[in-house]
Amino acid sequence: MTMDDLLWGLMMMVVGMGVVFALLLLLTLVLTLIGRLDRTPVVEEPEPVPLEAVAALAELDEAPAAPAVRIIADGLDEDQVAAITVAVITHAETRRRKAAPETRAHAPGSQLFASRWLSVGRGLQNNPFTRR
Repeated sequence: MTMDDLLWGLMMMVVGMGVVFALLLLLTLVLTLIGRLDRTPVVEEPEPVPLEAVAALAELDEAPAAPAVRIIADGLDEDQVAAITVAVITHAETRRRKAAPETRAHAPGSQLFASRWLSVGRGLQNNPFTRR
């Protein structure tokens, strides 16, 4: 091995690593540019209403109504809807805690062989392939 071969190898290493880092830098710049172009526009928040204006509207009986959620349910009042909501949430949490055993195909731990691939592999370990 001559000195020219060693210098050529070092030069190729520097060129190769330089190309890799240059491409990584280019990728970083492209992703940064895409992030800036894809940014959502900043929405300016409305200025808060001064208390004097709210008091003036209250005096004129033109004050805006407080926002409220109205649930439309035929024949149910708000207390019944709230009770149904609590019952549904409680039922969902209970099913999650039990991991929904009625949706399982097999009881936990009943299939210790785990899969067909694993059982075939274990079978081949115990009974190696022989020509017939």
